[in-house]
Amino acid sequence: MKNNLENSIKESVKGYELPYDPSAWEAMSKKLDHVMPVSPKSNLKWYLGGAATVAVIITTIALWPADKSTSIDTAKNAKNEVSSTNKTVNTQNTSISTTSNNKSENTNTTTKDASTNEVEVANDVNLVKQILNDVNVIAPLKVNNSNQNTNQTVNPISFTGITPITSRKIEIADISNICLGESIAIVNKNDVNLTLIDPNGTKTIIKSNKTTSITPEIDGKYTIGYTENDQLTSKSFNVVPLPKTDFSIDDQNSYENGLPSINVSATTSGYSYTWDLENQKGSVYSKDISVHYFNKGSYKVSLTIQGTNGCKATETKTIQIADDYNLLAVNAFDPNANDMRLNSFMPFALTQRNVDFNMIIIDPKDGAVIFETNDATNHWTGVDKRNGQMVPANKAYIWKVIIQNPVKGEKSEYKSTIIRL
Repeated sequence: MKNNLENSIKESVKGYELPYDPSAWEAMSKKLDHVMPVSPKSNLKWYLGGAATVAVIITTIALWPADKSTSIDTAKNAKNEVSSTNKTVNTQNTSISTTSNNKSENTNTTTKDASTNEVEVANDVNLVKQILNDVNVIAPLKVNNSNQNTNQTVNPISFTGITPITSRKIEIADISNICLGESIAIVNKNDVNLTLIDPNGTKTIIKSNKTTSITPEIDGKYTIGYTENDQLTSKSFNVVPLPKTDFSIDDQNSYENGLPSINVSATTSGYSYTWDLENQKGSVYSKDISVHYFNKGSYKVSLTIQGTNGCKATETKTIQIADDYNLLAVNAFDPNANDMRLNSFMPFALTQRNVDFNMIIIDPKDGAVIFETNDATNHWTGVDKRNGQMVPANKAYIWKVIIQNPVKGEKSEYKSTIIRL
C-alpha cells in the first residue's frame, strides 16, 4: 500500500525537482503534538505518515513553478492521492483497532478496557479528518494546452463538490378581465400548485397539471401566482362588476289601437337594452316597450342591460294575463236599440286597428254565410243576405274573422258567437 502511494506521488511530479522544506514538517509535527501528545499506546505513527504524505502533495502544488506547464490530470491525481491516503489511514485504523481489541481479549493484561481503546482510536481518526478538512489548494492553476496554444484556468481543487441549483421555469397564464359571475377555466401546466387570491384575501389552490374552473363571487383585483424563496411571483386580472338591472310593469290590461298592451320600462341605466319575451321569437331593443299577449296565462319577461364596461346583467319577471284576446267583440246586440254601438255587430278592435281582414256571419242551422264584409265601417245589423230578412231573435250565430296581417305573436283567425236580441 505504501509503495503504491509513493509511486503515485512520484508519477504526479515526474520530471520536477522540489527542495525538501523542513519547516513544513516541523509545523505539522507541532500541530499534531499539541492536539494529541504522543503516548506509548498511541497509533500516531500511522497518522503522521498519512499527514506527511498530504503535506508533501500540498507543498508540491503550492510551490509549482509558474513558468512550467502542467495538465488538468495532475490536479486530479493530487485529489485522488489525498482520497487514497484517507482510505489508507482509515483501513489502518480499522486494523489497529481490531488488533488492539484482540490483544485485550487474549492477554487480559491491558489496564484499559476495550471501550477506552475505541475512544482513543476515534479521537485519532477525528484528528486526521480535521487536518484533511483544513487542506485547500491555495490558488488556481494555469494550464498551457500546447495543442490549442491557449491558457486555461483550472478551478481550485476542493474535497467537497457543490452542484449548482437550476431554477424551475413556472408558467402563469395571462387572464383577461372578466365579468362578475362569469366562469373561467384556469390551466396549470406546472408541476407545482398555483394560488389564486381574491380581493378579500381568500385563497384557492390551482392544483398542478390540472384545469380548474372558477366563478368569481366578488368583483375587484385577483392575483394568481406562487411563492419561492420568500418571493411572490404572480400575475393579476380584474373581475368587473355587473350593471344594475331592473324594470317596472304596468300589469293593468290596456288596449292601444285595439291591441292588448302591457307597458314595461327599464328603471336602471345602461349602454344597451335587450328584451326577451316568452312565446315570442326574437328580441326587442329599447328602454321602454309595449308587450302584447293574446292568451291568458303567465309569461316571463327578461331584460338584459349591457354596461359601459362591456358586462351584462339580466333581470326576469312574470306577467299575469287574465283573459283571452278576442278582438274586443261583444256577445250580443239589439237591432232596435238607439245606441249605434248596441244595435249592430262589429268587433271593436277591428274599428281601431289598421289591419286587413275578412269577416263572415254563419247560420249554425245549415252553415250558410248570411253576412260578409272586409270594411270595419260596415256592421252587421242582423239581416240575412240570402233573403234580405231580419234573422230570428234570441238565436246565436257564428262569426269568424281572418286577419291578413297579424302582429307578432298574434294568431290570424278569431271566432265566437253573437246573439241577436
